[in-house]
Amino acid sequence: MAYGAKIVKNAFWLMAATTGQKILAFVAFTIVARLIGKELTGVYFYAVSITSIFVTFTDLGMTPVIIRAIAGSREDGERLLNAALRSKIALVPLSIIAALIYAIAFGADTVTLATVAIACLVMSADTVHMVLYATLRGRQNLRPESIGMVVGQLLTATVSVAAAVLGYGPIGLAVALLAGSSWNVVWSSMQARRAGIKLLAPRMKDYRQLAVEALPFGIAGIAVKVYSYVDSLFINIFHGPAAVGLYAVAYKLTYALQFLPLTFVAALYPALASAYAKGEHDELRNSFLGSCRLMAAVAFPLSAGLSALSPKLIPLLYGSDFLGTIPAFTVLPWVLFPIFLDFPIGSLLNSTHRARLKTNAMVATMFINIAMNAILVPPYGPLGAAWAGVVSFWALYLIGAWYSRSFVGIRYFVSLTLRGLLAAGVSWYAWAVIGEPMNLFAAAVFGGSVAVVMAFAVRFVTVDDVYNFIRRFRPAPLKVESPHD
Repeated sequence: MAYGAKIVKNAFWLMAATTGQKILAFVAFTIVARLIGKELTGVYFYAVSITSIFVTFTDLGMTPVIIRAIAGSREDGERLLNAALRSKIALVPLSIIAALIYAIAFGADTVTLATVAIACLVMSADTVHMVLYATLRGRQNLRPESIGMVVGQLLTATVSVAAAVLGYGPIGLAVALLAGSSWNVVWSSMQARRAGIKLLAPRMKDYRQLAVEALPFGIAGIAVKVYSYVDSLFINIFHGPAAVGLYAVAYKLTYALQFLPLTFVAALYPALASAYAKGEHDELRNSFLGSCRLMAAVAFPLSAGLSALSPKLIPLLYGSDFLGTIPAFTVLPWVLFPIFLDFPIGSLLNSTHRARLKTNAMVATMFINIAMNAILVPPYGPLGAAWAGVVSFWALYLIGAWYSRSFVGIRYFVSLTLRGLLAAGVSWYAWAVIGEPMNLFAAAVFGGSVAVVMAFAVRFVTVDDVYNFIRRFRPAPLKVESPHD
């Protein structure tokens, strides 16, 4: 199967599953937030933010190494897998202790501390199923992970809504996360065994090899978790859990949409790694350029639409208790455009053994994000955190584009960015200004129509793209067999 077709097939499975998962998560979070209010929502989100940062220390970059090794059909792939699982036995307890120490050091009350403790169990389960799913990704089989995530999210959504209705608060919500993560551990174990994945006994050199290859991924993983969640920690310190609750709504509505590039990259990364390992450079370049154009076509209307429609969306979804979310949610969606474009760049650098460059970009972004949050959050709260995110993620994308310039040329990224900003600006004006007197549905349809026109105008989408997409998914005609065959 050609790389492009394989990427599309795998991305389709994971995209469909992740869409279902995110819809379930969105509906559940919206119901829960309305039921428990901004204060308890903030406590829950703060606890999850702590463990989301420390979860990186349970993996330290081993998962992408496993994907790359198995995708490249390396003979040491299954030994590296076993070495990773054994390493996690030591890393998980240390990460749990670190998370609890942080919570205690910053004055967590009893409820917050209990929520963090349960979230640590979620963290432990996540690090196991993450590496088991990595083996299936390495074999470019994303169907089991797709099923697992939908069922896991259904469990989490059901338990979380029940916990909110019954008044169990943040602790009950953390238990809901644990239910979904536990399911994924069981399911991923079964599927890895069914796929014939073996845990071959690792040698000492396998541990050394794993450590060397994982180091840039590990540093990058720490950096991305810090700049993704440090804003909530700053807000909690300076403005308290209610402000965290307001920011959590803007954060969830914005960053939940990362599933679109994440699912695509889940298929793209092993395909690029395989093409690079086999020396198929034309396939590598074509897959990368196609993915950049696709990400730009999806990103610009999401950034513009969410920003422009925020005054209509927030009251409708979350009620008057969360009106304070609107300023942050007007700004924060503009992180989506650079985030979407950065995902293919990261896959390219990582799959071509230039992960250290991606690591450099992420570490630089981490320091920029910490500095911007330190400056903007104390006086402006959630709005300051939103601006810190926008500045940081645009820096991440621009640094990555500079590192990738030898592959496609810097002019390509300049053209891609300017066309995207033009399309986003026109679409935002249609949604926010022309659509201002319209109701939400009419404004969304009108602005969406303008966005589609702009996607064709800036050639993010072409007529050939539409034709090829329809042809790829059109059922093949049935063969009429002759009675003499």
